[in-house]
Amino acid sequence: MQTTRGEWRDNWPVLVAAMIGFSTLGVQSYAIGPFVPHLEAEYGWSRAEVMLGVSISNAVGIFLNIAIGLIVDRFGSRRIGILGLVVKTGAFALLGTATGSLLNWSLLWVFVAIGIVLVQATVWTRVIASRFDRSRGFAMALTLSGTSLTAIIAPVLATALIAQFGWRGGFFGFGAVWLAATLPPVFFLFRDAPARHEAAPPTPRDVPGLTFREGIRTHAFARLMISFGCFSFFSMTMATNLIPLLLERGAGPMQAGQIASIMGLCGLASRLTVGFLLDRFPGHVIGAVTLLLPVLGAAIFLLDQPSIFLLAVGVSLFGAAIGAEIDVALYLGTRHFGLKAFASLFGGVISFGAVNAAIGPFVAGALHDRTGNYDSLLAIVMAVMSLGALAMLTMRRPRGSWQAAGERVAAH
Repeated sequence: MQTTRGEWRDNWPVLVAAMIGFSTLGVQSYAIGPFVPHLEAEYGWSRAEVMLGVSISNAVGIFLNIAIGLIVDRFGSRRIGILGLVVKTGAFALLGTATGSLLNWSLLWVFVAIGIVLVQATVWTRVIASRFDRSRGFAMALTLSGTSLTAIIAPVLATALIAQFGWRGGFFGFGAVWLAATLPPVFFLFRDAPARHEAAPPTPRDVPGLTFREGIRTHAFARLMISFGCFSFFSMTMATNLIPLLLERGAGPMQAGQIASIMGLCGLASRLTVGFLLDRFPGHVIGAVTLLLPVLGAAIFLLDQPSIFLLAVGVSLFGAAIGAEIDVALYLGTRHFGLKAFASLFGGVISFGAVNAAIGPFVAGALHDRTGNYDSLLAIVMAVMSLGALAMLTMRRPRGSWQAAGERVAAH
C-alpha cells in the first residue's frame, strides 16, 4: 500500500482534472438564478414555469443515474467525463435559443439533463477512490470542491455576461467559457489507468466491494438514500432560488450575486475541512451536523427584515452544508460498499436524490406564485433537513475497510 505522500505525489494531476471536470455539474444550479427575472419579463412566465426546466433536468436523472453508473463501472470514467463536458456546456448554451414555448423550454432542459448524468459525481470520484486510500476523505473533498468553485464563479459570471450581451448571449457565452476552461485539463490529465510504474488496473471482478444486489440490501444504503434525498431537495431548491430570494429580501442584482458567491466560498472551506475530518472522525456524525446547518440558515431568512450581514450568514450556512454533505455521502459509500459496484450503487442513491431535486424547484416556484414569498418553502426546508440529519445520525459505522478483492479488513 502507498504512503499518504506517495498517493499525492503520483495522483495529484488526476485529482485536479477531476475537480475541474466535476465543477460542470453545478452549472445549471448556480448560473440559472441571474436569468430568472429576465425570462419572466421576456415571456411573462411564472416562477414555477421558469423552474420547470430545472425540475425536468433532475427528473431525467431518476432513470439514467444507475445506467450511467453501470457503464462507468464497466468501461471507466474518462470517456464518459469528456463526453459529459461537451454535452452539458453545449446544452446550457442552447437555453439561449428559448422561444417562449414551455414545450421548447422543457425539451431544451432534457438535453441539459443528459449532460448532468454524464458528469455526475461518481464519474470523477470512482477514479479518485481507486487512487487514494489513506487520505481518501480529503482527496474526494478536493475533487468535489469543483462545484464550490462553480458556486463562487457562476453567479457573477452569468450576471456580467447578461449585462454585457443580454440573457440570450449570457447563455451562449457561459457555455463557451465553461467548456474552454474545463475540457483541456480533463482531456490531458484525467485517466482511468494508473501511472506507468504502477501495476495494471484490476478487472471489475477483482475490485473489492459488494455487488449491486448485496449493496442495496444494506442498512447503509437505505440511510444514505434518505439523507441524500433530503439534502438534494434542499440544495437544488436553494441554489436555483437563492438570488431571487435575496432580491426579495432587499439586495440589489449585483449585491445578490456577490452574496450568493459567499455560498461557494463557504462550501469550499467546509468541503476541505470536512474532508480532513472524515479521515479522523465518524462520518455519519459529521454528516448529521452539517445537515442541521441549513435549519439555522433558513431560520435567519425567516427573520423580519434581516440585515445584509445576516443574509450573508444565512447563505454561509447553506454553503457549508452544500459543500460538506455530498463529500460525506460519497465517502461513506466507498467505505460501506467498496468499489466493485460503487458507481452503480451510488447511482441508485443519486437517483432517489434526483426525485427530490426534481420536485424541489417546481415546489418552490409554485409556493412562491401562491404566497408571493418564500416563507413556506423555508419552513419546509427546516423540516426536511431535520429528517435527513436523523437518518444520517442513525447510520451504523462501517464494519471495516475494503482493502483486498472481496475482503474487508476489520476496523480497529
